[in-house]
Amino acid sequence: MKTSTIVAATVGTLAVATVGYAIYFDQKRRSAPEFRRKLKKEKKRAMKQQKEEEKKKTTQTTQTVEEALASIKEDDFPTSMEEREKFCMEQLSTGEALFTRGPEGYDMAAICFYKALKVYPAPAELVMVYQKTIPPEVFTLVMGMLSMDVHKKQEKYYTVFPPKEMNVKVDELTEGITAEGQKVARRGLIATKDFAVGETIYSETPIISSLEPSLEGNEFCHYCLKEIAEEESKVKCPTCTKVIFCSESCEKSATTEFHAVLCTKDSEDASTPERSLYDYTKETNNKYPEMIAKFLVRMVHEETLNSGEEYNLFDHIERLRFLEVRPSAAEEKEIELLKVALGSKIPGIEEFINEERYLTLKGKLLYNAYGISTSLNADRSVEPSPEQYRSVHDAPVVGAGFYRVTS
Repeated sequence: MKTSTIVAATVGTLAVATVGYAIYFDQKRRSAPEFRRKLKKEKKRAMKQQKEEEKKKTTQTTQTVEEALASIKEDDFPTSMEEREKFCMEQLSTGEALFTRGPEGYDMAAICFYKALKVYPAPAELVMVYQKTIPPEVFTLVMGMLSMDVHKKQEKYYTVFPPKEMNVKVDELTEGITAEGQKVARRGLIATKDFAVGETIYSETPIISSLEPSLEGNEFCHYCLKEIAEEESKVKCPTCTKVIFCSESCEKSATTEFHAVLCTKDSEDASTPERSLYDYTKETNNKYPEMIAKFLVRMVHEETLNSGEEYNLFDHIERLRFLEVRPSAAEEKEIELLKVALGSKIPGIEEFINEERYLTLKGKLLYNAYGISTSLNADRSVEPSPEQYRSVHDAPVVGAGFYRVTS
């Protein structure tokens, strides 16, 4: 008899036997109460065992993630963009080599992939690549490390910030009650000691600030936004005539933090990257695209300093609420202008400035920026900007600032 015939006959016999057992099992389940109770107990036992195994697996994964995070030190990461790019590629290559060894290499591979993720300019995109290219077990560990690291930093953030010398802390404040009777809580600043009427609680300089475009280059400092009185001397930018400063200190700070990158250098060619961004802010009377450019340049500058601070500029603004900004032709143009203006000077910044991130940054400025009043003339007429900001003075607003604590 042919093998195929024997196999076919065997399968047929098994099928008949299976159908017969199924009929017998169904009859027992329907007619015998004891049999039903036994099945129910076995089902509960199986579910309990499955839950215990899942819990054990989760505990093991959590322990592995904690141990992996503990093995990573902040000084493991380079600071310059070139070094970070090289470091990222090295970690990716090592991680790939490790996971090809099988399960015994998964833990170390996950550490390598996580390190690469920490320095990659567009981490969300790299996560999507990981999801498609690395083993699920390794991907789970990487995402576990990312989630735990973010959670730990968030928990610790308000224990170290704001600094104690600012005399305030961040705490939850009840703003009302919903229709369902639940409290609506928002974070706010609370004084940590008593103050006399008129006493200064704290003072703070903005992370970034910008003048109203119509005031740029005339009587106001490009860095601190102070109005420069007639009897005071003005400090010019050495390479352009588009901005002025109230002091050499402000000129030096601006050049170091952002102006060296964004300076138009008095180019007559309107198509140059820096000139295009400058002209756009003037034409539209919108300062926020320039403020976002300043923020990005300053963020990169602070990273190169390697100050050792646990939280960088981006960590500070991530906690802030924001207005939803819907994409439009204007935002699309602003994104392109930023990419062109910064792309040739900051490696990797073009990938970093995607639509989602830009709209979020703009939404944070719209919700959290404060109007700044430094005009010496209370009756000064300033062309109003269409952009939203918070205002605390009745005096004319000459620009806006974005702060670590106040915002």
